[in-house]
Amino acid sequence: MDNISLYDILVGYFTHEGLEPVDTDLASFKRLSEQEKLRKSIIENLTMVLRTRQGSLTHLSDFGLPDIMQVYIDSGYTFDPLKKQIRDTILKYEPRIATVKLENPQFDKQNMRLFLKIMITIKDFAHTEILLTEFSTTGWTKVVAVKD
Repeated sequence: MDNISLYDILVGYFTHEGLEPVDTDLASFKRLSEQEKLRKSIIENLTMVLRTRQGSLTHLSDFGLPDIMQVYIDSGYTFDPLKKQIRDTILKYEPRIATVKLENPQFDKQNMRLFLKIMITIKDFAHTEILLTEFSTTGWTKVVAVKD
């Protein structure tokens, strides 16, 4: 349990799953393998990092992401600067990740949403984890792990 965050240990459940504390018992948290706890802890942290607007924390002004729509527009409607920003932010604020690769960016102009496939390698694991992310211009963010 050395690799999951103190926050996750204290709370005893993972909020990224959309569960309320009344819907989750500590026994289900304890039944998870250490590997599954680590995976869920990383997803939990990435969700918080990617959901936070850069500049909203005064003590960590570069925590989170800038306005993704503004980065997209400022870059001439290309994804490269945005992908670099997301990659650099993930590597800086999730030290349990060894590598990050972003693929298949798609922008839904009608609904103003960006979809990205993020492939990460966790330092303690030999295989790649695939995360599907969705960003909305309103600040809504979703991070979902996909099993290989």
